[in-house]
Amino acid sequence: MEMQCEMGVSHVVFFRSLAQLPEGWVRQTRDDGATLAYAEGIIEIILGEECERRLGLIRLPYTPATFRYTGLSDEEREKFQARFNLTFQRGGG
Repeated sequence: MEMQCEMGVSHVVFFRSLAQLPEGWVRQTRDDGATLAYAEGIIEIILGEECERRLGLIRLPYTPATFRYTGLSDEEREKFQARFNLTFQRGGG
């Protein structure tokens, strides 16, 4: 299965945030993404070009990403994505 999304991070923040995932999840990093292991499956994350949204004077980075899931059930995929999203969630205040 494959899913495409926009991540609200720059490439630098993406790679820095990988270190916050549970131990053993990150199997390989590449210039264009990473390979993760979860349960008995593999997740390939392929990053697109870093982009920027402008809201007046504010500039917000985002990166298109493709997630390719291999060997995961729907339930495992949902659990993985929930945990992954929590790690990459950014807040303000």
